[in-house]
Amino acid sequence: MEYLKNKRNYYLWALATIYFSLLSVKWMFPPAAWIAPALLIVLMREFKLWRSLLWGFSVLYVSALIAGYQVMPFPTIIFLFIALVSSLKQLIPFLLYRLVYRQTRGWYLTLIFPCLYVAFEYLNGFDGGGTWGSLAYTQVNNTPLMQLTSVTGPWGVTFLITWASSILAEWYYGNRSLSTVRMPAIIFLVVVSTVYLAGTIRINPFWQQEETTVRVVGITGQNLEMLQSTYEAVFDQRLEVDLHQLTQSSPELQELNKGLIRFIENPTDSIFRPTHSQMEAFQDNTLNIVKKEVDAGAKIVALSEGLLFSTKATEHKLIEKAQKLSEENDFYFLLSMATIIPGEVTMGSKYLENKALFISPKGELLNVFYKNKPVPLVEPSIQGDGLIPVIETEYGRVAISICYDADFPYLMRQAGKKEADIVLLPSGDWREISPYHAYMAKVRAIENGFSLLRPVSGAVSIASDYYGIIKGRNEFSPADENVLVSHLPTKGVFTVYALMGDWFAWVCLMVVLTVLVFYVVRKA
Repeated sequence: MEYLKNKRNYYLWALATIYFSLLSVKWMFPPAAWIAPALLIVLMREFKLWRSLLWGFSVLYVSALIAGYQVMPFPTIIFLFIALVSSLKQLIPFLLYRLVYRQTRGWYLTLIFPCLYVAFEYLNGFDGGGTWGSLAYTQVNNTPLMQLTSVTGPWGVTFLITWASSILAEWYYGNRSLSTVRMPAIIFLVVVSTVYLAGTIRINPFWQQEETTVRVVGITGQNLEMLQSTYEAVFDQRLEVDLHQLTQSSPELQELNKGLIRFIENPTDSIFRPTHSQMEAFQDNTLNIVKKEVDAGAKIVALSEGLLFSTKATEHKLIEKAQKLSEENDFYFLLSMATIIPGEVTMGSKYLENKALFISPKGELLNVFYKNKPVPLVEPSIQGDGLIPVIETEYGRVAISICYDADFPYLMRQAGKKEADIVLLPSGDWREISPYHAYMAKVRAIENGFSLLRPVSGAVSIASDYYGIIKGRNEFSPADENVLVSHLPTKGVFTVYALMGDWFAWVCLMVVLTVLVFYVVRKA
């Protein structure tokens, strides 16, 4: 009998590891999210506390290594450490549920684990990784369900997913009899059905008023030739690589960066004259593409994150060209650029301004936005002031942010509170996280009731409305002009989340606090 029990535990371990691995952005399998937590809950109940922790941690760590391989843009040793820390943090709600579940009876027992998991995700969302890895994002293509985020933020979707897992776990321990979970299962089905019905009604065109739209364009391109140019200038040889196949962890990219470092330290060195010529030619070519799209009717144009490189000494030339282009052609222009600040490159030094300049049809510089959340450990950018600007235009209230900022719901809620109608979100992704990272951003659009234009360097660009419905999509191709054209509503919609913020997460936190106090008192 003991042999059969051990064999079952190994099967549970393997299944839990596989299901958590299937949540990787590389092969996102949405149904796995509803089952994986249940398997881990069951597995951890099979052992006494310390062995339970070891088994649970091993599931999360092994699956994190599988899921995160080539996804996290870090050297191997740092990747192993980050996976270790994230697995330990993710273990916390499972550990707490393992401790308190025996202290509770009744159908509401199944609500404790979802509250614990929501509390974990909410608090973890203030860390450097933001909400990356949230279970809610596994359902991004389930549009009716995701409308719930307009009320609760991502936490409501996470709650439903983990509630289902909690019910499955109790069903398993109730001798797999439906009678043991009849009440929570019925309530769960009623709640989920209501959410789906409300979400379906919300996105149904029958209930929507006719809207005014504006033609928007997102433009990106292959700007990594600059790296080849600096490398060739420094080492007097060209490193032939397929630039489109590079990822953040590619050894070829690390090699190319050796030339870039020399350029940063002394960009005025005569060996870099070809690099400056290459940068200026790429800038002019990009602005020509912008001009062509404006001639075709575009009223708002945004470039992808850091598309145009410049140095601090020469950036004024690029800005003046962009202002003149906007003034002569009567359109709003989001000039996304990466300005290099010369100086010695050392560990932790910030030598890049990752910024977006919003220029009016009169050529006026309306706003200069610096990325608020540079990617930890890998992005040497000067950090922004933590604010999301919203600018009044004849095409609605336009907000600006950059890429990774949108992984932080509390940050992007500023746009919702300020009643932004359109958010311009220049971004840069790599192959392994595309299009998942783009779809994460559209959750912010649903939450806050704005439309979204997200031009992306090296990956999938999207435009979506305030329901998260894709209005335009462009797959990056190094051989073509990468232009995304769409028509977005000039007026956003009201959402409860924009008004009340993370109220649902706070309710879950209060429940968790109450349960933990009750547990401590009972133990005492």
